[in-house]
Amino acid sequence: MNERFRWWPTIRRYRLILILLLVGAAAVRLGLWLLPSHQPANDEVEYLAVAHDLLTGQGWRFYAAYPWLRAPLYPLYLAATLWLSNNDPQIALLFNIGLSLIHLWLLWLLGREWAGDHPQAEKVGLWTAGLASGLLTLATFANLWMSETLWNVLWASSLLLLLRWHRTKQLRFALAAGLTIGLTILTRSLPLAFVPVLIGWMCWNWRGWRSLQHGLALGLVTCAVVAPWSLRNWLAYGRLITVETGFAYNLWAFSEPALELSEINTILAAIPNPAERADYASAKGRELLAADPSILARKPWTNTVYLWRIKPIEDRFIQANYYSDVALPYLIAALIFDDLWYVLCVVLALWGFARAPRDARWWLALLWVGYIVGSTMFTHGEARYRQFFWPIMLIYAAFSLAKLRVTTPIWQRLGATALGLIIGWVIIDHSPWQLLQQQIRRGWWRWQADQALAAGDLAQAEAASLRALNSLPSADGWLAFAQIKEQSGQFDAAVQAYIAAVNHNRDYPLASYQLGHYLLQRNDRAAAREAWANPYIDRTSLLDWAWRVADRPAEHQVDLGAGLDIGLIAGFYPAEILAESTARWSTAHARLRLPAGEAGVVRLRIANPRPGDAPAANLRICVAEQQCIQLDQLGAEWRVLHLPIAASSNERQIELLTQPWHAPNDQRQLGIVVDWVELAR
Repeated sequence: MNERFRWWPTIRRYRLILILLLVGAAAVRLGLWLLPSHQPANDEVEYLAVAHDLLTGQGWRFYAAYPWLRAPLYPLYLAATLWLSNNDPQIALLFNIGLSLIHLWLLWLLGREWAGDHPQAEKVGLWTAGLASGLLTLATFANLWMSETLWNVLWASSLLLLLRWHRTKQLRFALAAGLTIGLTILTRSLPLAFVPVLIGWMCWNWRGWRSLQHGLALGLVTCAVVAPWSLRNWLAYGRLITVETGFAYNLWAFSEPALELSEINTILAAIPNPAERADYASAKGRELLAADPSILARKPWTNTVYLWRIKPIEDRFIQANYYSDVALPYLIAALIFDDLWYVLCVVLALWGFARAPRDARWWLALLWVGYIVGSTMFTHGEARYRQFFWPIMLIYAAFSLAKLRVTTPIWQRLGATALGLIIGWVIIDHSPWQLLQQQIRRGWWRWQADQALAAGDLAQAEAASLRALNSLPSADGWLAFAQIKEQSGQFDAAVQAYIAAVNHNRDYPLASYQLGHYLLQRNDRAAAREAWANPYIDRTSLLDWAWRVADRPAEHQVDLGAGLDIGLIAGFYPAEILAESTARWSTAHARLRLPAGEAGVVRLRIANPRPGDAPAANLRICVAEQQCIQLDQLGAEWRVLHLPIAASSNERQIELLTQPWHAPNDQRQLGIVVDWVELAR
């Protein structure tokens, strides 16, 4: 390969293959995006909250009571994408999907550049992109509000620039690499301690004074990119926090403390300053290690298992809820393109790494993978942390497939084989294969039940549904069984099945909603109200689920907050006693459902109990998308609005759009208060 950098394959058929890979990857990512919007999990909850705060001018207040301070770049990126998507998190994911496709293209560039002047260099790049496009993990994370996709793009760019520096020895590539590494650190601080290692690699690679100059230039640019955030932390907290404080939290939380994580979080939340919070967590972690140094000996094996095993957690599937069953086709696709694909890539990468040329690129790969694995062993391991060294693994797996190799000593190949056997044993012995088998059996019988139900064979549907429950009980399984009983006319048995669904996962919103809805259909309003008052479920999630299901008929009168408005409203917070009435605060965009029918008048009882220093409500009400009115003067006292509504053969909605505000010590974006709505002729 010559010194001229090429952004696209030079061979026509390779260009076509790369285009097909990118188009196929886009189709998979958009297919996952079209699944029902999922409930935020893990870091997503934090990132979305911080992004919303940034959008509303609240700054970084979220971290005033959170266990750690996070790196700032991804929340800023997420806030920007939410702003561009009109505050719709699902639309904002399209930007993430675009980033993921850029990542695949960068992996093609990276694989080709890693192969250097070898005649098969472009083929290595294609194999790298091909393996990445087939890996469902990367497509899944493209549809999550998490930092990994942005981090992957920035780190792949950094590696590419480092290789260009290695090839040309031009200062501009060292400076550009320093910039992207700094941005990578501001997304996730992981490479921060690796910068000195990189400088050492540069000096070893090109011995002489100029190599040190280039290395120091890279380090200075990296520091210059990170410095504004560090300075901001110094001014805000009176102490230096270079990027984030996650290490301090991990030191305590994952050193076998006697306390539960929830108790640790509560203790840390009571410390208002993130710097003092980090100092406290670090001190507690050091106390644990000083009292029992053998913890350090136990950590590596535990974290090895956590790092390499297959683990079906929330970020493995795009699910509407943690407790939702995974459909059989999706589960089988994950077994092939998440699990088997992952095992194949590991085997190929180890063999390719053992047989690859021992040049500067090989040593950079070894240093980076060793750095990730080593740091994970003594902090906290998770399966998703593999993404940090996936580029290296994919490149060396591509080396194997492209048959790019040199003759290496037998002991090196034996060492790679032994390491592969250890990792393989961890994957095989410590992954939940039995659970996955049970999920496959359950999915198969659920599919059989659905087919029988579609054919009208209720007896066969009931038998298959029972076999699914026997394979692996779940709330969704009980809900499916309840609906079969309902169609069979066994109403009491249906109630018991709905109750079983609720008892299986008490905090599953769909189960509580379906039970209450069925009881309401049977005109047992008191029991329905009790079902929807389930104290274990999140009230906002219950409202969201009920609105999404949209199977409850609209009513002429809705008393908000009285317990039976579930399924008829969206964009409201849990009920409260407000101005001596049971009512609900709205969000910036709230909706209410009204039935179809003749023309009439909508009566709406609302109030705006905002303090004087809060922004004006600027309420805009749209009735059935036909007529909108603007209210600029809305006081704290109750007011009944009368709004005409036209006749319609379709269900009608009222939309409430208002300028939100934040009450002191309240994370919610509040709109106005609504007591009741009714439709009269």
